Amino acid sequence: MAFSVTDPHHSRLRRLEDQAFALFNNDDYALSMSQKTRDAWGRLHAAAMRTKVGGRPHPLAGVALISLSSMDQIDGKNPDALAQSRAGLALLEPFADAYPIAWMQGLSIRGYVEIALGDVAGGANTLAQASRYMDGYIARTPADKLDKDAHMLRSNIAFSHAQALTRLGRNAEAVEAQKASMEARIAAAGPDSADTIGSYYTYAQMLARVDRDAEAERYARLAVDKATDHVDRKHPSYARALEALGLLLSRTGRRAESLDYLQRAIAIKRDTVGTNSLYFQFGLQNLGTVLLPLERYADAEPLFLEAERGFRRIEGENSPQSARALAFAASAGLAEGRRDEGIARLETALARVRAGSDKDRDIGQRVYPYLIPALIAAGRADAARAAASAFAAETRQLDNAPAFPLAQAAMLAAWTGANDIGLTDSALRLAGVLRDGATLNDNGELTEDQRAGLDTVLAVAAQTQDGALALDAMAVLAGSRIAQANRLVAQRLVADPALAARVRGLQDKIKALEAADRLLLRALATDSGVAAARAARASVAADVEAARAALARDYPRWVEARGGDRPDLATLRAGLAKDEALLAVMPAFDGVYLLAVGADGVRVERATMGRAALVALVNRLRGSLTPAGFDATAAQDIYAQIFTPDILGALGKARTLRIVPTGAFASLPFAMLPQRPVAKVDRDTRWLIRRFAIEVQPGFATGGDTRSRIAARDQRFLGIGAPTAFASGQSGQQPGAAQRGGALLAANHYFRNGGADFHALSELPPLPGSLSELEAVAKRFGADRATLLVGAEANEGALRSRDLSPYGVILFATHGLVSGEMEGVTEPALVLSPPATATPGEDGLLTASEVASMRIGADWVILSACNTAAGNDAQAAAYSGLAQAFRYAGAGSLLVSHWPVRDDASAFVTLETVKGANRGLPRAIALQQAMLKLIRSKQDGATQPYIWAPFILMGR
Repeated sequence: MAFSVTDPHHSRLRRLEDQAFALFNNDDYALSMSQKTRDAWGRLHAAAMRTKVGGRPHPLAGVALISLSSMDQIDGKNPDALAQSRAGLALLEPFADAYPIAWMQGLSIRGYVEIALGDVAGGANTLAQASRYMDGYIARTPADKLDKDAHMLRSNIAFSHAQALTRLGRNAEAVEAQKASMEARIAAAGPDSADTIGSYYTYAQMLARVDRDAEAERYARLAVDKATDHVDRKHPSYARALEALGLLLSRTGRRAESLDYLQRAIAIKRDTVGTNSLYFQFGLQNLGTVLLPLERYADAEPLFLEAERGFRRIEGENSPQSARALAFAASAGLAEGRRDEGIARLETALARVRAGSDKDRDIGQRVYPYLIPALIAAGRADAARAAASAFAAETRQLDNAPAFPLAQAAMLAAWTGANDIGLTDSALRLAGVLRDGATLNDNGELTEDQRAGLDTVLAVAAQTQDGALALDAMAVLAGSRIAQANRLVAQRLVADPALAARVRGLQDKIKALEAADRLLLRALATDSGVAAARAARASVAADVEAARAALARDYPRWVEARGGDRPDLATLRAGLAKDEALLAVMPAFDGVYLLAVGADGVRVERATMGRAALVALVNRLRGSLTPAGFDATAAQDIYAQIFTPDILGALGKARTLRIVPTGAFASLPFAMLPQRPVAKVDRDTRWLIRRFAIEVQPGFATGGDTRSRIAARDQRFLGIGAPTAFASGQSGQQPGAAQRGGALLAANHYFRNGGADFHALSELPPLPGSLSELEAVAKRFGADRATLLVGAEANEGALRSRDLSPYGVILFATHGLVSGEMEGVTEPALVLSPPATATPGEDGLLTASEVASMRIGADWVILSACNTAAGNDAQAAAYSGLAQAFRYAGAGSLLVSHWPVRDDASAFVTLETVKGANRGLPRAIALQQAMLKLIRSKQDGATQPYIWAPFILMGR
């Protein structure tokens, strides 16, 4: 219809519009939201309704209602806002092109309020309509006629649309919507404004949801860089940009790196907005949730408790957010062994939310998985059963509930007798869901919730003495540690496009399996359509297993780097030699679990001491070790916790023990555990090494080492070490020269921007005995069969250019960087000499991923470097990945150490072990006899475990 907004017949309406807009846009916020402003819009609406255009009310009647709906939305009167926006849009629709901004504002308000009132799908459709109209408006309007307000409106609409799509799980569409929002924000405010910075980090968060992590990190870092350069430190966007980057780094497995950004964000919030804001409390909670997977419970708990108090102070006693923070604090307390306190906190969190609303089921998903096992352990069976019933019922009511909580709820209900589903079947199903979830994670990490779920599976396995179930769950725990240690090794392998495509194909199939699991679990819970759901799930599972088998066949090294195939108990037992047994020692969430597999049976136990206490005991023993003695009480207590009568009964008369430890137990020198209390150390002390020859392996790989042994007469020796010091990146010191510096720091300290940090490396402590050790071993082999690369010759180029196949024994005597978190660009490495000149691909660090790409024919590789066995804290990845990398490169056996080794003792054990193996002894027994011979020797202090106990034989 013919219509003009400038029609002189409607000048009175335009004056009323101007009066209302003047009030609404007033700098005085109270006036702009006052009844006076509402009355002005009301007068315009009434007058416009009386004025007809082609038989319809004048469109300004719709503009007035849309403006009133905006005021209602701001006031939180969402039902009124929805009614006003719908009525206003109906009046305005025939004239939308005449009032495009008002039309789009009306759609934006309606969509936003629909979502707020629970109609997310409807709101998303409304915002999609607004976005399409906006795109057309931008396309047909000359650029010089578009003001920043139009671009800002476009950005806001696209932002709300992206948020709605995310809630609907339509993440790929959400990414595109947020990209449009970001581009419009740049057009409206420029690339450096605080508002635009918010768009950068929001876009990064969207990209992360669709696993486009590299792009996500780029935009998150862009937000931080822009904020640093262009935004006042007090502006909220500065702290939010730091926080967004920190959370992204945490999500991609670089939690230690993320902590710095999150801590800086909290410090800025504390200084700028103070502690009496939700903004600050969420920052505390975010930091705490990053600390939990690092097992830094003592650091996380006070953050959650401070946030809990803050949420309650701001939102009231029944604040849902305070309940969530209290539940997080409870999980930290449970992990530290404080069960009664944890139960009380979890029950308080539930009661607090129930008092505020009976519709908030989300808090139950946080509380029940921790509360129910704790109630079972406390002997409160009735309370556990009631909680399990509530958990199952609430989980069924969640829209699109993932397979993990559905499986967890079903297993806990079975465990407490709240349903009739078989306990073992439901536990196996939960273990399978957790295994598949770990496969989808490129970093190999398990969340705290996943570890708690595995803890419950292992508790059931111990209760039912189901060795196969225990093995299933333990393989997930061990595989996670292996995948973390080998993260960059796996990345290097996946650089092969063919392998990358196969891996993504497998992950897509696993996502389909998760969906099938979810449908089956829902069918079981409702006893409806079970047969069809089970058949559909079986079909998808067969597809997944076929893909897994094909990948293992075609790319075995990648599968091994990711933790290996799923082990089978029968195959594992068949792979043990006649006189061999296996013992797995696994900390999960609040418990430590033991699996013994021997000729006389299988035994599953939970240690009587909790995880936190037993880990503290291991750390106490490690901290007490000196050349003069050790904490004998701690050592004997650990032995008693692990080698119980039933565990020893399952191990039977085995002479060799294969141990699979994770977490803190990867740094435990099992050989020195005394079988009985020790009053005085002497040559006859009953160490565990007298009972068993010990081989340690990071996972449950089956099958023996089929490599043929090199004959003794053909053995040749290569020694690498005693490198020159890093000093401004230049070599020049003599072999073995002392380097300045103090204690060896965490490995992250020695990396910067993807390469070696020469300044940090220059501060490494000296290794004065490394040259003597290399020369002593070389002397045993003889000058004609020994080669040394020492000093400046101990560099990456010299090693890579040398044919390593003739050497039967290779010894590295240098620093090993394995302590601490292996993440980001940081990976386990051996320190070699710095390059004399800048050389591509050489930085003086021989990393695990570089080792894995080498071809080594050595029967033995000895890593006589500080702590090459494992990191020295609970979070460090088992057996460092460095030792594993040598196995991938072709090494037959690895001899590694738990702490810096005295050079004469290292030379003695190395030579005696190699000689024994060449006489035909099994390698573990060769090491056992070498250690016992050292104890009996007349070397100074040789009876002390500090001298002989650090050595371990590492298998697959």
